[in-house]
Amino acid sequence: MNPDQLSLFEDESAKITVEDPSNDEVKEESVSRHPKRKKKHVRQEKLDSLPQKDCEYDLKNKTCPDCEQPLENIGRKLISREPVVIPAQFFCKNTYAKVYKCRHCHPNGGDKLVTAGTPSPLFNYSYVSSSVLANIATNKFDLAIPFNRQERIWKAASLELNSKQMANAVIKGADRFLKPLYNLLCDQLRQEKVVHMDETPFQVLDSGKSRSYFWVVRTPKEFANHQIALFHYAPTRSGKVISDVLTSDYSGAVMCDGYGGYSQERLPESIFGSCLIHIRRLFIELVKGLKLKDDAPATKAVKLLSRVFHCENNLQYQTPAEKKAQRQKLVKPLLDAFYTFIEGISNPMHRLRNAIKNAVKLKSRVYQIFEIGELPLSNNAVEQSIRPSTIIRKNSLFAKSTAGAKVNAIFYTIVQTAKLNNLNVFKYLELIFEAHTRSQNPDLKAYLPWNPMVRQLCGN
Repeated sequence: MNPDQLSLFEDESAKITVEDPSNDEVKEESVSRHPKRKKKHVRQEKLDSLPQKDCEYDLKNKTCPDCEQPLENIGRKLISREPVVIPAQFFCKNTYAKVYKCRHCHPNGGDKLVTAGTPSPLFNYSYVSSSVLANIATNKFDLAIPFNRQERIWKAASLELNSKQMANAVIKGADRFLKPLYNLLCDQLRQEKVVHMDETPFQVLDSGKSRSYFWVVRTPKEFANHQIALFHYAPTRSGKVISDVLTSDYSGAVMCDGYGGYSQERLPESIFGSCLIHIRRLFIELVKGLKLKDDAPATKAVKLLSRVFHCENNLQYQTPAEKKAQRQKLVKPLLDAFYTFIEGISNPMHRLRNAIKNAVKLKSRVYQIFEIGELPLSNNAVEQSIRPSTIIRKNSLFAKSTAGAKVNAIFYTIVQTAKLNNLNVFKYLELIFEAHTRSQNPDLKAYLPWNPMVRQLCGN
């Protein structure tokens, strides 16, 4: 049998890599794994959580089919349980204000009338109310449904809203009601000690360029004051945008990839880390293209980095200081072994040489994890926040104007930050819009996603 041929009966998931302390080679050992037991009664629990409605069927003929005597009812039998969908329902809310008349005051010989205060419409003489705008924005920026597809949804509900009306409402809504909250989230983010940062392309027709960018900054999953994902639109990938987003006096640490724009030239007081997954990716691409993989230097490099990630994922700590100490004790020897190995490869060729050069160039940044316990090992968190916007981009393709692109950034920020804080996106947007119908200048700090009142009203 060819040793390179795969077996139809071999379960690769049942293999783990083990390290022999007396040998530098990595061995594979097969272990048996029992499949996880499926949780029982999941469907029953889900159905029990829904509002209940009984549907009862009765006999048409209530006499015995044999003796034709009357039958006596002794109860009922449950035959089946199933969820039922009710399509979106709409109603017209008529807002009235009670009017009072003073019997004693007659200014200028007329009647004195006093009218109760009422919330103002979100937009005057428009179909777009707080809930309608929240629904449009949720469909677009959370569920990735373009405006032209939403037209059919509204038409089925007998509400004529075309894509142009929806686009105008979204742009005005972002500018009037969400931009101040967006700016407040920017201020909160700049107070964080560590942030992730990355960029993703986006096409804007009136920018005059074939490619513009969303710059995305988010807080780490661990040790952050608050969970925030911030999107910033810029027509360029220039490193100048980094200081525009974080400000030039930002003194925290930035976890990023190897792009040259992330430099202390833009943020002189900052410390830069580097994503180890981006470094590993170049070696993995090499391994995928190899026919004989076991003895290849790239394979050994990938295995050495796998040990680093495995060790990092199994650290035990409560505070950044404890994590830093654990990394120095357990992770650093493994990362040292990786760099010792790749730096010792003689005469690497082509893509392997480039992968090694990239890893060595970023070595000092990678080793910042042993100085800053809050600094993550990879930039995966921010890429996870970017991913929903790429799905929307595939469905909507482009923005027509720079104003539209900036509105996209505002909505992406509010929606993704709401999701990071486990909020229902529709409820959260509706709550913000409703606040502006009651006051022209609501207290925005009360509507930040981590506010207890917001969590109570909009939590999933």
